[in-house]
Amino acid sequence: MRERTEDIRELLSALAPRPAPGHPPLTWTLDALRALERHPWPGNVTELAHVVQALAEHRRVSGPVRRAELPDFVREGPAARPLSPMEQAERATILETLHRHGGNKSRAATALGIGRATLYRKLREYGG
Repeated sequence: MRERTEDIRELLSALAPRPAPGHPPLTWTLDALRALERHPWPGNVTELAHVVQALAEHRRVSGPVRRAELPDFVREGPAARPLSPMEQAERATILETLHRHGGNKSRAATALGIGRATLYRKLREYGG
């Protein structure tokens, strides 16, 4: 996906769950779209699908998704340095655990067996 950022907009439509009857489909502000396109998506389409699903499940507001609603790792841009394969694997595990726990960082840290401060540090370091 890193080389085909033009596909992200189409993927968002395909990955968004079908809205409940009487509810509008998930849409995106231009600023949110740009942040999504700048993110390197090391987890590829699967990572993007997790982000879209989490937003669809946990949004409490109507209207287009704003940049401020995106996960920190997407909103703040990619990591400042390339990640090693071990760091990429750790980052993917952290993101998956966060997804499983609905974005709750305390529960995710507990499930990972690390302290909450360590989780926050790793998210900052890994751009997640």
